[in-house]
Amino acid sequence: MIRKLTPEELDAILASLDRERHFLYYSYLTSRKQNTVHYGQFTEQGELLGVLAFLTGLPFHAFSVFPAQKSFDFRAVLAFMKEQLDLPVEAIGNFIVHEQDMADLCDQIAFSTPPEKLLLMKHIHHQMLPSADPRVLRLGPADFGQIESMMKKLGTMAFTKEELDHPFFGVAGKEGLIAVGGYHIYSEDYVELGNIGTDAAFRRQGLGKMVCAELTRAGAAVSPNVYLNVFEENEAAIRLYQSIGYENVANQYIIQFVIPA
Repeated sequence: MIRKLTPEELDAILASLDRERHFLYYSYLTSRKQNTVHYGQFTEQGELLGVLAFLTGLPFHAFSVFPAQKSFDFRAVLAFMKEQLDLPVEAIGNFIVHEQDMADLCDQIAFSTPPEKLLLMKHIHHQMLPSADPRVLRLGPADFGQIESMMKKLGTMAFTKEELDHPFFGVAGKEGLIAVGGYHIYSEDYVELGNIGTDAAFRRQGLGKMVCAELTRAGAAVSPNVYLNVFEENEAAIRLYQSIGYENVANQYIIQFVIPA
């Protein structure tokens, strides 16, 4: 049986969920809950096999998956949701999944592109965080237009205007912002850095490190749990994050898949 989950069922899942193993789905149950629908698959006896969730408001088809049992039928739930949500035929869906769950799901996924390895890193070594640099400024509403332009220039897919409600920090040059960073999640429960980038003409000057350090410092002021995601192939960024106190806590894959007819 496949059906939409109740608020009580979602609360029960959240109470036992491992945040770092199911990092994206955890956000769908918490900070992104208001814009998310969750469909669960159950046995005839009512045991939960797994959940597929869909997030509205992004410029792509954003899903998250929670396979509670190895027998979870991802394809069946996806087909059910396609009908319920009137998703386009042959559209491309996206989600991030832990490597252990990837092993159970990969045979059920019609990949549109090869999966990419993604590291979840957490700030552990607080003593490694460098001192604040006065060139890094906290940005405000007057800077929102520049931030949005910067996000477009950097090709940041996951940026939404709602994230402008979170703090943003940046470095300004003579003609505007040259480095910027913010958060996908900013709460007492946990913080996730995101929307980070430097104008191509100003890279390799340490600006990204300065901004990331300030984001980490501000994040740690509201929560002891400060995270970020980075592609495994981006070795320079990984070294940067390690240099200011981050460690890898989970190996994930970012998946793009075809939503079947």
